[in-house]
Amino acid sequence: MKTKRLDQLQFLRFIAFGFIFLFHAFGSNLEPHLYTTNAAYAMVSFFFILSGFGSGYSSADRREKPTVKAVCYHLWKKIKKIYPLLFVTTIYFVLQSDLPQAINTGNLELLKENGWNLMKCLLMIQSWGNPFLFYNGVTWFISTILFLYLFDLPVRYYLDKAHEKKNEKTILISLSVVFAIAIFTIATLAKNRVDIGYCLYAFPPSRILEYLLGMCMGRCLYRINSERKSDGNIVVFTIVEGFALLLWVVLFTLPISVNSYSMQTYWLIPNVFVLIIMAMGMGGFSKLFSMKLLKGVGDISMECYLLHQPVLMTYMAFVQMENTIRGTLFYIIFNLGFIMLLAMMIHKKQ
Repeated sequence: MKTKRLDQLQFLRFIAFGFIFLFHAFGSNLEPHLYTTNAAYAMVSFFFILSGFGSGYSSADRREKPTVKAVCYHLWKKIKKIYPLLFVTTIYFVLQSDLPQAINTGNLELLKENGWNLMKCLLMIQSWGNPFLFYNGVTWFISTILFLYLFDLPVRYYLDKAHEKKNEKTILISLSVVFAIAIFTIATLAKNRVDIGYCLYAFPPSRILEYLLGMCMGRCLYRINSERKSDGNIVVFTIVEGFALLLWVVLFTLPISVNSYSMQTYWLIPNVFVLIIMAMGMGGFSKLFSMKLLKGVGDISMECYLLHQPVLMTYMAFVQMENTIRGTLFYIIFNLGFIMLLAMMIHKKQ
C-alpha cells in the first residue's frame, strides 16, 4: 500500500460528523435515553487528530522547506477551499441574529457586540476569545484548525529529517507517546476545572498536542504501510477492525461526565486505536469504507459540518416539532439528506 491517501478514513470522518449532527439536532432532549454529549465532543477531538494524521501521512517524502512564503501559500490553499461556504453560512445567520434589530433601533451597544462577533467569524478568529459560539457556531473549529495548519510545513520538515535516521519509526512512536502522555497529564491536572473549559476545548493552542500526535502517527503508519510486503490474514484484521469500531462508538455513548479528564482519558484511546487499525487497511471494514460510495460520502464531511446548523435552524423555524417517533425520524432523515445533497452540489473535486 504505497498510496498517500487513505480512502477508508474518509468515511470515519463522516461518522464523526454524524455524531455531531445528532448532538446539535437533539441536544439534551435525547440524552437521558439514547445519547450523551460525550460522542459529539469526542468526535471534535477525533477531527483534530485525524487532520494531523492526514497531514503527516500524505506529506511523506515531499521535502518541503518551511519558508514564510510556502507556509502562507499552504494556508491560503486551505482558506480558499473553506472560506466561501463559511462566509455564506455566517451571513445567513446574521438574518437570525440581533444585528438587524440593532441597526433598526440604533442600539449602539448591541450593534457593537454583534458587529464585533460577526467580524470575528468572517476573519476566522472566532475561537480566539470566549464566548466563541455565535452565528454559525461550529465555525470556531475552522479558526482553530487554521492555526494548526501553520505547523504543517515546519513539522513535516523535521519529520522528513527523521527519515534520514535508521530508527525513524522508534522516534515517531516515542514522540506519539510523549504527546499522548502530555495530553493526559494536562487533562488530569485540569480535572473538573470548569473555569478553564474554554481554554481546554476551543482555544487554538490547546489543540496543538492532538494535531502533532496525529502527524507523528500518520507519518509512522505511512512508513509501516509502504514497507509492508503482504496484507496478512484478512479475517483476523476484520475482527480487529470491527472491535476497534465498536469500541470507538460504544465508549462515546456511555454516561460519562464531561470534563477535561474524561475528554482525554476516555476519548483519546479509542480515537487513536481506531485510526491506527483502520489506517493499516488490512481488514474487511477498511475495504468496505474504501468503496467509492462511502468514500464520496466522507469527502463531503466538511461541507456537511458547515451546513448542518443553518439547515437545522431553518427547519425548526418553519416546522412545529412534535415529540413522536415518526416526527423525529422524519426530522433526522430529511435534514441529513438535505444537508448531504447541498454538500454534494457544493463540493469541488480535488
